[in-house]
Amino acid sequence: LFSIPLLIGNLFQQLYNTADSVIAGNFIGKEALAAVGSSNSLINLIIGLFIGISTGAGVIIAQYYGAKDHRKCQKILDINGQFTHR
Repeated sequence: LFSIPLLIGNLFQQLYNTADSVIAGNFIGKEALAAVGSSNSLINLIIGLFIGISTGAGVIIAQYYGAKDHRKCQKILDINGQFTHR
């Protein structure tokens, strides 16, 4: 149930990559299509890394929120925001 937003996000990312490949292949050329194809894995790795970091932070925040420790919730939010929004 909690992974549904992740699945939807991955679906949209794959649709974006597909559209990018179609446009590059049909309108720009073979070299551009090769560049798009070679960068897809790296982009997916980076996106997966930040999704994982944010999901992990969400788990920790939920635990502190459930324990009614709002100071630690805010601390984890600040740390996560600094790490993922650069």
